[in-house]
Amino acid sequence: MYDWDHVRRVLSASTLQELQLETAEFARRMGFDHHGYAVKWCDEQAPGEHAYHAFHDYRNEWGNSYAALADPQVAARDARVGHARRGLPATSWNRRGQFAYAPPRDLVGRAKQQVRVAGDFGISAGITIPGFIRGADWAFMTFSTGHTLDLREFDALVGPSVHFVSALQVSVDRVLRRPGPCPALTRREREVLRWAAIGKTSWEISLILGISERTVNFHVQGACRKLGVPGRRAACARAVALGLVAV
Repeated sequence: MYDWDHVRRVLSASTLQELQLETAEFARRMGFDHHGYAVKWCDEQAPGEHAYHAFHDYRNEWGNSYAALADPQVAARDARVGHARRGLPATSWNRRGQFAYAPPRDLVGRAKQQVRVAGDFGISAGITIPGFIRGADWAFMTFSTGHTLDLREFDALVGPSVHFVSALQVSVDRVLRRPGPCPALTRREREVLRWAAIGKTSWEISLILGISERTVNFHVQGACRKLGVPGRRAACARAVALGLVAV
């Protein structure tokens, strides 16, 4: 099952090949058969020649759907892209058209059609995780399997998968984009993130540092703002990847 070493190795990876290998190993450990990742940067934020990047391990024509997303018109019709652009939560799904998080009304038809087509290629169910990378138009990861249709079997896998993808995206950003100035975190922000990165709650951190829980959350929010990420988990992953916090 979930191995925290995967996250540490992803955060320390220096090449795209390393990231792809770690993703494949994570998918295997979690019981998935396949995976696919795609990210499209906004034009002005494009990292060199990598305005669009994707990788996957599908050995049939379904893999072509990832290459096709480089075309903006194709991406605009894709339910996965639509899900990611709206900042919706991760969702499990199956080829019966069932979703743990129901797509908005204008997306549901496309989503159901897409999973039915995926079923024609032996993909029975999976988890799609929208991503967040600074300067990106959209990003998502999908883990899939051909061996289950019961969404309840994914309940214990969603959390670890989201955590892994948040770490992966920090490293995708670091590996692909041109290096930029490192955010300047205060000493207290670094201390709070260090304890948060090893799993301490705000209440526990407040006891360790001798400050209020409200102050802990204030420093977390400040670090998130400086790092350009939406939440505590992503802030921890990015701070570790940038060498601002050691765990």
